Amino acid sequence: MTHAHLTAPALQTYQQTLRDLVARLSDGVARLEAEGLRGPTGAERGVDDMPAHEADRATRETEEDVARTLLVPEEHILAEATSALERIDAGTFGVCARCGHAIAKARLDAVPYARTCIRCARGADYRSAG
Repeated sequence: MTHAHLTAPALQTYQQTLRDLVARLSDGVARLEAEGLRGPTGAERGVDDMPAHEADRATRETEEDVARTLLVPEEHILAEATSALERIDAGTFGVCARCGHAIAKARLDAVPYARTCIRCARGADYRSAG
């Protein structure tokens, strides 16, 4: 089954939405990687090259932990959005990867990188919860 249930203008809209999302997330991922994976810098040392105050170091480590925590879901969504763009090119965008039925437009509007219809997504949620 192909994305025949989606019109060409709808596909173009999803494609642009996904491209915008990829661009925004690429910038965000790069920023979070820089924040979460940065090493000590000159700004973290005192004038006489002594280690920064312990509270400053703890604050920096906390900021880096937060950046790393935020990075994982952003990387996942970036990968999913990129995959959705590939599915548009392949002619399979909007088709559930599990059951092969069309993914509802309302679901694609909410989650434009969705791989599954809501029924299959809910089924996966129930199976993983048990």
